[in-house]
Amino acid sequence: MKKIEKVIIGIILLLSIASLGIMTVSRSNSHNSTIVIQVNNKVVREIPLNYSSEIKTYDFNFNGNTAYIESKDGRVRLLEMSKDLCPNSICSNTGWISQTYQSIVCMPNQIIITIKGSEKEKDNEKEDGIDIVI
Repeated sequence: MKKIEKVIIGIILLLSIASLGIMTVSRSNSHNSTIVIQVNNKVVREIPLNYSSEIKTYDFNFNGNTAYIESKDGRVRLLEMSKDLCPNSICSNTGWISQTYQSIVCMPNQIIITIKGSEKEKDNEKEDGIDIVI
């Protein structure tokens, strides 16, 4: 292997490590997301997304009842409700969501739970939103 080949391989490795570091730093700075809970198309609660490993439980009211969500490690999930309120439990079976394009929907109770990202994340999504232009 010639000296120039070793230099080129070294430069490629340094660029790879630098780009990995930049991606890690940009992800760690995106801890500004919030959980948005809507009932009947009205926002009833906005909660900062919990990035710690400790589970935090929050409640919210809907149609005279109370439901609970859990947040942990930048994720959120809806806890199971009684069969009288939500017969199929599809919403609680959705499990954890952690991305702004994911949602938890409870159709019988008209509940929608989403994650709203920071303005910086929204700008990145807009830039990445176009796949191809013809």
